[in-house]
Amino acid sequence: MASIKKTHTKKGVGYKIDYYDSNGKRHRITRYCTREEAEALAKKIEFKKSKIGLGLEKEVEKIKLFDAIEQYIDYSLIHKAESTIEREKRVYKPFKKFMGNRNIRRIKLKNVERYVSKRYNKDNLKPASIGIEVRTLKAFFNYLIRHELINKNPVKGIPIPKNNSKGNNDVRYLSIEEVHKLLSVIDSKDYKDLLRVYLHTGARRKELLTPSLTWDDIDFANNKLILNTKGGRKHTIIMDKTVTDILYRRKHKDKKDQPFDLDYERVYRKIKGYYKKAGIKNANVHTLRKTFGSLLVQQGVPLMTVSKLLGHSSVKVTESHYAELLDRNLKNGVKKLDDII
Repeated sequence: MASIKKTHTKKGVGYKIDYYDSNGKRHRITRYCTREEAEALAKKIEFKKSKIGLGLEKEVEKIKLFDAIEQYIDYSLIHKAESTIEREKRVYKPFKKFMGNRNIRRIKLKNVERYVSKRYNKDNLKPASIGIEVRTLKAFFNYLIRHELINKNPVKGIPIPKNNSKGNNDVRYLSIEEVHKLLSVIDSKDYKDLLRVYLHTGARRKELLTPSLTWDDIDFANNKLILNTKGGRKHTIIMDKTVTDILYRRKHKDKKDQPFDLDYERVYRKIKGYYKKAGIKNANVHTLRKTFGSLLVQQGVPLMTVSKLLGHSSVKVTESHYAELLDRNLKNGVKKLDDII
């Protein structure tokens, strides 16, 4: 039976609760509360111990943060793509450094709040990047809850810093001049083909690469290209002459085993290098998809059509991405009345 003893410290009057767990190990905890609250806690401890003894509840396993992360990575190897695991590892690295190898049950909301504040104020991460980190950590702690290693998710309720920049500045797309500059510095036939197909299809980063895209996904007879997109969905697009010519040559003349048998991590680094060589800032692989959409919008292609070509879930998504261009098109459309009336 747990014993209770009154104690006086600098913190004030408290009560020491002395008890043995279900394995016979002795514990002493001090709580600064009333006698009634200390007695209630002692009863709760004994009740929990009796449930464990009857097999109605498991003893909570003590596990360190580093071991918990390794356990979660082992689980992820079965359920997630390798690229996703590598991306998540980059999230865990600074988190481990900040938290240290403490018991996972000692990681509380206030600890995570301090970590997020540091990432935003000292490490200068953008709100979008912090959002990715918070979602990744939340999934990790949810895994620990499912395996009864913790009771509460310390990331739940963590606010993500808002992006206070005006307008839709996060949507970066290339001008026609920048497109020509970029293509002019590419010294590889494979990469020039890849970038041109990105620009003419609006495909997402990995949708053109092996294993996502194979020759089986390309219908030259009907000029159709099937993209295996996120969420396991398939998105069919009509190939224009540029895309058809490039892919037809790569298959029948260049004798390529796959349309673009390239590793994404290498593609990312190569394209980043080409941007730098062309003097183009704040752009990445995804910028090519944004450029595809922006060029269509600027050419007056209906928003519904642009949305379908991009494979967006709704027109609202497309509208939010290209609000500035749409607004400009509307203004230019109204100005045409000056020449008519």
